[in-house]
Amino acid sequence: MKKSFNPKKSIQAKLFINFIIPFLVLGALVFIFIRLLTGYIMDEHVLPQFEQLLKINGENLAHNLDGDMVNEIIMNDDKNNGEITRVLDQFIEGKNGIEYVYVLTEKDGKEYIVGLNDSPDTMIESPFTPDQAKAFSNKESILSPIYTDKWGTHKSYFVPMENSDAIIGIDMSAQFISQLKKNITIFQTIFIVVSILLGGILSYVFGRGLNKNIQQLLSSMNKVGKGDLTESIHSDREDELGLLATRYEEMRTGLREVIHHVQENSNQINDTSAVLVTAFDELSDASNQIAIGTGEEAHASENRSMHIDEISNKTTLMSNKIALVNNQTKEIDQFTKNTGKIAEEGTGKIQQITEQMNKIKTNGETNSSKLTLLEGKISQINRDIEFIKDVADQTNLLSLNASIEAARAGEAGKGFSIVAQEVQKLANLTDNNVKTINAVLKEINEQTSEMVKANHEINTDINDGVQLISTSGELFQQIFHSVNSLTEQVNAMVTDVEDISDASKKTVESIHEVAAISEEGVATIQEISAASQQQSTTVNMLKERNDKLKAMALSLNDLVRNYKL
Repeated sequence: MKKSFNPKKSIQAKLFINFIIPFLVLGALVFIFIRLLTGYIMDEHVLPQFEQLLKINGENLAHNLDGDMVNEIIMNDDKNNGEITRVLDQFIEGKNGIEYVYVLTEKDGKEYIVGLNDSPDTMIESPFTPDQAKAFSNKESILSPIYTDKWGTHKSYFVPMENSDAIIGIDMSAQFISQLKKNITIFQTIFIVVSILLGGILSYVFGRGLNKNIQQLLSSMNKVGKGDLTESIHSDREDELGLLATRYEEMRTGLREVIHHVQENSNQINDTSAVLVTAFDELSDASNQIAIGTGEEAHASENRSMHIDEISNKTTLMSNKIALVNNQTKEIDQFTKNTGKIAEEGTGKIQQITEQMNKIKTNGETNSSKLTLLEGKISQINRDIEFIKDVADQTNLLSLNASIEAARAGEAGKGFSIVAQEVQKLANLTDNNVKTINAVLKEINEQTSEMVKANHEINTDINDGVQLISTSGELFQQIFHSVNSLTEQVNAMVTDVEDISDASKKTVESIHEVAAISEEGVATIQEISAASQQQSTTVNMLKERNDKLKAMALSLNDLVRNYKL
């Protein structure tokens, strides 16, 4: 991946710029300081001393040079006077820096060099420079500025001669001044270049180490944001970046464990839901069988009640139809036996249903315990997330304090201020990631709460079903006892049928009692049938609740499936 040197997107670029700028400023200040210092030394010390030396030599030459000799050369227009050349050569002997000494004059509107050191010619025609003309015409001493010509860099001094219409000129070399300025400029340039290189090297070394740790954290955060929790990070730093890396690793490990537990609990919920579906199917089949059996029993009880009514109505004709009564009592005996068998089978079915309901109740309680454990784990995650948020807030506060201290430090603290700002951005990024995780956990917590609530409703419905089944069992026991009692009475009636004529009144009363018991049995059977229908409705509702529970578990699995552990 190509890295762009963009200060807005790279902390290393910011560090480089913030290191280079102070060195550039320092180099510029040193450059200006040396330039001003050099100018001050040159203007206040070197040049005044140089000019003073030039004036002293000029004044000495003007005082020592024979004016009569000069006047004679001028008057005679002597072109070859070796005496003045000898005097000028003797004057500059041993005087370092003096290049030329000469005498200038004006005659007949023409300007002449009366004499020049190291030159045998005299009265050489040569035009004056502006400074020479000014010194000659005004009869005053003139100090020329530094100038450069084809012979080099010079500074000249012109002074009028006493007792002669001429001026003396002295040229001294000013080459050392130009060389000194050149050397100082070279030094300043080298200093600025070295400052820039030093600042660049320091910013690269420091920024590389700092940027490496930040890039490692950002890379790991990007992977976590995409659901990859497999990569761990380790930092040997003991500063805020090291602390941030440690806390981030703790957060990643904790989140990984939480998601792992959520996956396990979701799988357990799916398995339990499958078991509940099977149990609900069995319970539904048993309820349907009970409904069919109770319907048949209700129909038989209605028929039996009709027969008993008929017997009651014809009791007065019992003596004439004793044979018919005997046959009917035998049929009643057989019918009551069949009823006893049906009641006994119903009791067995009720016991089976009771066992199934107890099993469902046990599974529901186990599921409730697991959901409660899951809710506790999620609460622990919320506390861990709050702790991570506190760490991010503390890091943010530390970076703010560091920025304040860096601002107090002025220019020296600008680099550290940039680091503090990047740490603050990193703390804000951590805070944003914590908020995102917190939102996901909040959704998980809401789903878990709904699951706990649904499971509680399921357990309540199961308890209601168990209670209804228990009531149905008691009703079947009552039916069984009633049928046994009826059988005993019918047997007694068969035994005493021969005495029926003598005990007709007692027989009528017994038949009326049997009719009442039969009606009660019909009502009981109808209640059992209604209870069976209600139980079937409850089972269907439990199945719907279990489907919702399974859907919640699947939704929870979808949430954590994106995370790679």
